Amino acid sequence: MSIYLDEKNPSKHKPFQDASQDVVDYVRYLEVIAGKSPNTAFNYYCDLRNFSRFMKQRKGLVPEDTPMQEIDPKGLDTAFWGSVTKEDIYEYLYFLNQTCGNKKSSTARRLASLHGFYDYMVNHASRLENDPTAAVSPPKLDKVLPKYLTAEQARELLEATRTLSDFPERDYCMTVLFLNCGMRLSELVGMNVGDIDLAGRQIRLFGKGHKERMIYLNDACIEALDLYLQKRGTVEGLSPKERAVFITRRRKDRISNRRVEQLITGAMKAAGLKGYSTHKLRHTAATLMYQTGAVDVLTLKELLGHSSVGTTQIYTHLQDAQVRAAIEANPLGAVHQPKAASASSESSATASDSKVDTDSTSTESVENAESTGEWAGEALPEILPSLAEDFKGDSDPNSASN
Repeated sequence: MSIYLDEKNPSKHKPFQDASQDVVDYVRYLEVIAGKSPNTAFNYYCDLRNFSRFMKQRKGLVPEDTPMQEIDPKGLDTAFWGSVTKEDIYEYLYFLNQTCGNKKSSTARRLASLHGFYDYMVNHASRLENDPTAAVSPPKLDKVLPKYLTAEQARELLEATRTLSDFPERDYCMTVLFLNCGMRLSELVGMNVGDIDLAGRQIRLFGKGHKERMIYLNDACIEALDLYLQKRGTVEGLSPKERAVFITRRRKDRISNRRVEQLITGAMKAAGLKGYSTHKLRHTAATLMYQTGAVDVLTLKELLGHSSVGTTQIYTHLQDAQVRAAIEANPLGAVHQPKAASASSESSATASDSKVDTDSTSTESVENAESTGEWAGEALPEILPSLAEDFKGDSDPNSASN
């Protein structure tokens, strides 16, 4: 993770001191006053240290050929931060994109760190008068639909954790919770035994910023948790004071984020699933719940612990894409209006000769058909008779479950 944070207990970490005093003060403000999580504060801290290195190189405070990671981020005073211009910010964003190869989302996150820092310096600490980031907008992000498992793929993953693990009760239970509750990795790892209420069929989670929420447990979760907790109680050498729900077999203490990722990745490979991360299980849970049509966006927002409904709305885009695909797959979409055949001069002559004989007959036929409602018009395209069985199946009440 880092030399500062212990992923099992991130709130108890060494002081953030390897930066200028203004940056250190800002990070402390984030944790103590703003109530940000240690992980969030640490990410902002790293971003500002990198910006400090970049500015030292840009202002010529270090030799030009000094590798970026060898530049000391300390030693910048308040006057230096006040000398940063909007052009410096733009140059930094260009550096992140072109030299570091950052994605738009990563660049936007690093810009947000600078926005927050200068907002603190100007509006909260009153150390500066001007904010060079105020007029700098983040890059426009690409709208990318989340990648998720199908219901069948999710079942294959569950089977892999149940049959191919050296601690199947634990690994199966973790996967069930990911796929049914849509919890984050940090939320699952941070669960304590006291957070589980099997009788009340609910569990308490602590999300980003230590925000608390209660999650309902369905039958699959209850069964998996009950089986695992029984097995956990028989682990030899486990301290009765250990509060963590999910533990390691060897050290008998709280499992780490990294270990969970390794276990899930291994199960994915065993199930023949490639290109999926642990976080994709959260996307899978949200997508499958929304696709049933029984969960609206606001309910899904509360379940996932999103602070904004805008974050949750990405799952509605999945539904839009599926509707569009369904329309495109309609077999009637291949039916085209037949082109009028060009009449030859010979047929035209024949038609002219017979016009007198047919006009009276046609007129009479049309009038009779209109009066009786039996006018059939042109013959239907050949594709329609092939759909008869499909439509018949739709109308058959016994086929509704299909």
